[in-house]
Amino acid sequence: MKSQKKLMLAHLFALVSLVLILAVANLLSLNVSISGGVNFLHVVLIIVPQLGFGYLFWNNVKTEKKVLS
Repeated sequence: MKSQKKLMLAHLFALVSLVLILAVANLLSLNVSISGGVNFLHVVLIIVPQLGFGYLFWNNVKTEKKVLS
């Protein structure tokens, strides 16, 4: 159950971060189309959710080490 909660939290973080990035891009009138090639916005759309997953994974590893000690 604990891992399911963390997985749902990670997916929620990814969803919220993508929506926020797209909203800011829309406010700044940035082009988000895929045909424009790889630009900074596409890199951000990939990296930000992965950072959230990495953060949750790192916290999970740290708490497991504390429990095992």
